[in-house]
Amino acid sequence: MAIRVTTSPAKSEIAHIHQSLINYNLQFFSEDIHSPLAVFYEQEEAILGGITGSILGNWLRIDYFWLEESLRKQGIGSQLLQAMENKARELGAKYAQVDTFSFQAKPFYEKQGYQVISTLIDYPIKHERYYFMKSL
Repeated sequence: MAIRVTTSPAKSEIAHIHQSLINYNLQFFSEDIHSPLAVFYEQEEAILGGITGSILGNWLRIDYFWLEESLRKQGIGSQLLQAMENKARELGAKYAQVDTFSFQAKPFYEKQGYQVISTLIDYPIKHERYYFMKSL
């Protein structure tokens, strides 16, 4: 037995740890309570923005949310988020969670009814990372 520390783990090593954790978690809830979910803003088949995430049981998890800078502050982001939340509700989600950095979208999420539940300071160096939740 040995402990090995590395700053360059192989993708297969990371995948092994990830899959092992998934296998462990399946003892407590089934895989069928997880489903991917995405909404996109498109123009002439080009994706100009969107949200990706997943439903895990009662929760919508927003992983990535991007909108071209020229399209911001026009209500499109709010429409995308509303579409994501509406579909999540249809799929049984009761809550939503998302995180963002201080230089990203904190005021946007607050305007959409999300509440900060935790903050990491000096993350990763001189910013904050906010964790939000919302009852759907």
